[in-house]
Amino acid sequence: MKDTIQLPIFKDFDGYSPKYHFFKNSLLGQIHDSLPWEKLSSLVPEKLQGPGAPRWFGAKGMFALMFLKAYLNTSDRQLIERFNTDWSLQYFCGKVLAADHRSGTLPL
Repeated sequence: MKDTIQLPIFKDFDGYSPKYHFFKNSLLGQIHDSLPWEKLSSLVPEKLQGPGAPRWFGAKGMFALMFLKAYLNTSDRQLIERFNTDWSLQYFCGKVLAADHRSGTLPL
């Protein structure tokens, strides 16, 4: 049996990235900082937090995706396409894609 190496889907990000500082100073970053994440995350139905939801997003990430879908007035497909290329949406959701990786299909 051949050993396979799995590349991480997401990379860790820190507060020292110029992109992160740009995000924090943008309107979307200010909205992110003003939301009561813990309270809102508790309102996400459990069925969206379970095995049918993308495993890499917790309640906060799922709420962030739902918020962005409404805020940007996009379809699921448009949101996924934009998430794959827009690091500000990735920071908003707390998940930054690793280099050369696309998220694939995110059921929203």
